[in-house]
Amino acid sequence: HVRILETSVTAHEYSGMGTTIVAALVCGARLSAAHVGDSRLYVFARNRLRQLTHDDSWTATLLAADPQADRGLLKHHPMRNALTNVVGGRPRTQVHVVEETLSGGELLVLTTDGVHGVLEDRRIERLLRDGGDAPEMAASLIGAALACGSRDNCTAVVAQYLAD
Repeated sequence: HVRILETSVTAHEYSGMGTTIVAALVCGARLSAAHVGDSRLYVFARNRLRQLTHDDSWTATLLAADPQADRGLLKHHPMRNALTNVVGGRPRTQVHVVEETLSGGELLVLTTDGVHGVLEDRRIERLLRDGGDAPEMAASLIGAALACGSRDNCTAVVAQYLAD
């Protein structure tokens, strides 16, 4: 965080630079995830996709305050992609930590907004249901995002938790 912040202040070409991050650690059956920004961690279990992290974005903040807000209008609002918390954007960054216990067989799916920004959760879920091994599923998510015209960083990591 400090290095990115210092670089954005001292190097003109990096002025205003920041980034998002999502990281997962599994120890035994305990999943711990840390995140900042709008990179996400999903858990896919029993053929259902569930977002474990939340986005640090203007849209997510507005929807948390008013769940009845018109999602159709928000989808095209000029502030829809504005991030409210990033690594290196301000002197302080809030790192969110979430934890849960895994039972075995779950897929952990980490994505950047270049993937989940163009693929709806139902589409991500369907691609994961189609199967393959973890690297094939990650490649499938990236390929689908690119085919939908993503112009952002398309990163997807898929890992399966196997109980001891």
